Amino acid sequence: MIIKRSILILAAVMIVAFLSPKSAHASPYEGYVYSYWGDAVKSPIAYLPSRTITGQEMGIGPLTTPTDMFAAPDGNLYILDSGNGRIVVLNSEWKAIRQYQGFDNNGKQDTFNKPEGIFVTGAGHIYVADTENRRVVVLDGSGALIREIGAPKSEVLSDKFEYIPRKVIVDKAGRIYVVARGVFDGIIEFDSEGGFTGFIGTNPVQFDPVDLFWKTVSTKEQREKMIRFVPIEFNNVDVDADGFIFTTTADKQTSIPVKRLNPSGIDVLRMNGDWGPIGDLTRNPSAFIDIDVSGNGVYRTLDSTRGRIFTYNEDGNLLYVVGQVGNQRGTFKNPIAIESFGNRIFALDRDLGMITEFTATKFGSLVNEANGLYSIGKHDDAAKIWEQVLRLDANYEMAYVGIGKSMLRKGEYKQAMTYLKLGSDREYYSKALTKYRREYMRENFGTYMTILIAFIAVVVAMRRGLRSRRGGMKQNAVSQGH
Repeated sequence: MIIKRSILILAAVMIVAFLSPKSAHASPYEGYVYSYWGDAVKSPIAYLPSRTITGQEMGIGPLTTPTDMFAAPDGNLYILDSGNGRIVVLNSEWKAIRQYQGFDNNGKQDTFNKPEGIFVTGAGHIYVADTENRRVVVLDGSGALIREIGAPKSEVLSDKFEYIPRKVIVDKAGRIYVVARGVFDGIIEFDSEGGFTGFIGTNPVQFDPVDLFWKTVSTKEQREKMIRFVPIEFNNVDVDADGFIFTTTADKQTSIPVKRLNPSGIDVLRMNGDWGPIGDLTRNPSAFIDIDVSGNGVYRTLDSTRGRIFTYNEDGNLLYVVGQVGNQRGTFKNPIAIESFGNRIFALDRDLGMITEFTATKFGSLVNEANGLYSIGKHDDAAKIWEQVLRLDANYEMAYVGIGKSMLRKGEYKQAMTYLKLGSDREYYSKALTKYRREYMRENFGTYMTILIAFIAVVVAMRRGLRSRRGGMKQNAVSQGH
């Protein structure tokens, strides 16, 4: 009996376990965006970790303090393995297909020394910021040396100028831009042959008003001991398809740590978003250490404070957030670089020597598609996708704004006002309201004029009647007096 009872109990437990719904796979981080009022609002996860890989798994030995990576147009991923002084190339299947560990330099074998930045052109030329060797090395696809770009030479440079390149990019015209350590004059620009042409995009000087006051009342000796007011140096850079240069600054006192520089070095970053690209809206602000520019004006920034990847559209609106610091798959210990290719995001962890790939969820894919359609002017098509986004997240303000702008363009001003109000877009709500008032008055002008004329006629008739009555009363009074 005891054995039969035990068997029955075990069978019942198994049946209950089988019939019970299985819990969904939990994400290692939460999705969220910020509302118009600056409140963090939960949002569906836009990207989830799909795979990870280390140097051991590649079969090439561990990656030692890797510092940068680059996703080439052909889908290959170039990893700058700084500690080992090499470049590792992975194909789309994440198999190591090439390694560059040195190169022939005028008959001598040369190597990298703690390089920090890498960029690959469409022609396959590899630019490496060879930091501790204080040069930029240019290799062809086979690893042969094309040229070295050493310290810039100019009469305007101080004798104390130090050239320690950290990051490098190249635009379509072949111009080379270098972010160097300790350089506060902006980004160093070279022509396609490596000739120095100047600096662009100097950051404004940051100062503390209290320190400024003390400097004005201090003696010369005291002022020399105080911290000098100098511009903040850039820490990373990327270039878009149109040749605009995106930069990041890690100083937490900077109001906007992202810039978009035109060829003249003027910041033309669009700031139509409620808060702009500043990361988390907390007392401990984000510190951006990398930026990745993808298509349709979308760019991503990497926050070293919390290990999060913030994605913004061309207007500076936050689309979604991915990742965080942690110990689970999809989280980081010390993220150092990000890249993207199609609907995938790659993140490089310096301490773990690991690359994590994130793939777009249905929500993330819809947001990307809707934003892409909107950026190329297909507002009606975008509105249809934004409607699908709202089915997944009824609090997503960007979707309401996208639909509202589409209705505004189609002349559906009243409906546009409803959606723009839900999206907290005051600027376009005002535009819709103004157009709605004009349309309303144009359509109802005749009716209102008829009512107004009739009202005036009634008033005039009443006044005439009142005057006539008063005139009659006076005549009666006069008659009775006589």
